Amino acid sequence: TIALVSPEYSGRITFKTELGEVPSISCYPDLLNQAFMSVILNACQSIEGEGIVTVATKPQDEQVLITISDTGDGIAEADLEKVFDPGYTTRGVGVGTGQGLSIVHQIIQKHAGEVSLTSTVGTGTTARITLAT
Repeated sequence: TIALVSPEYSGRITFKTELGEVPSISCYPDLLNQAFMSVILNACQSIEGEGIVTVATKPQDEQVLITISDTGDGIAEADLEKVFDPGYTTRGVGVGTGQGLSIVHQIIQKHAGEVSLTSTVGTGTTARITLAT
C-alpha cells in the first residue's frame, strides 16, 4: 500500500515503517488494503509541506496492532467523535466525500477489529487498528 501511495508524495513526505513480526490472520486482504490506503492517504493529505507518515505493526495480546501516524495538522478533539460518521469531513465543501473513514470503520468491523484515532492539533494524528489473530 505504501508503494502505491509514496510516488504521489515523493519529495514531500517521508514514509517510515516499523514492522514487527506478527502472526497470520484470517482476512479479506483487498479490503484491508483499501482501509490502510484510506488512512494513509488521509495522513498524507493532513500534512502541509514536508512531513512523516509512520506505519507500524506489532503483536499485542491475541491481536495484531497496526498504527499509522502522521505529522500533520491534527484533528480537534470535538471532531474526533464524528470522523467515522458517513459524509463527515474536516476538509471543507467540495474536497473529498467524507466516506473514507466511515468505510475504514466498516471494513475493520467486518474483520472483528477496532479502529480509533488520537490526535493533537498542530502535531498530528495516530490511527490505531487492532485485528484478532
